[in-house]
Amino acid sequence: ENLLGEEGKGFAYLMQELPQERLSIGIMAMAASQTVLQQTIDYVKERKAFGKPIATFQNTQFKLAELDTELTSAQVFMDRCLELLVDGELDTVTASKAKLLGSELQCRIVDECVQLHGGYGFMWEYPVARAFADSRVQRIYGGTSEVMKLIIGRSLIAD
Repeated sequence: ENLLGEEGKGFAYLMQELPQERLSIGIMAMAASQTVLQQTIDYVKERKAFGKPIATFQNTQFKLAELDTELTSAQVFMDRCLELLVDGELDTVTASKAKLLGSELQCRIVDECVQLHGGYGFMWEYPVARAFADSRVQRIYGGTSEVMKLIIGRSLIAD
């Protein structure tokens, strides 16, 4: 009497919503990446080494530029995927690409941000330490990165 949908169709219902779930994970990864990147930019402007802010060091600027460029590029793809979802055209392969890209990029960005924080990156008082721990699960739920690669790879060799 409390059945939602048709009996025996639960898995099919779940599978129909996987593209939206995977896109959601990708979008959440982008938001988390943007947050930790901005926190890191603020941090390197204040943190000093050798008498000057580490933001003035060429390596720091290069790393930040790389991360921001990757994040901007990925955001464009996420925006396109969101348009496809709204239009009812987001397919499993494209959603898998969004999830793979977003979650893997989040882990790379957070890892680099921990590095830019130095020893403070491992102190729970700094948000980047928590972001590092939180980012790891992104590559697992909603389908592991390996599963996403399998879905994408199979689509490339399908006849």
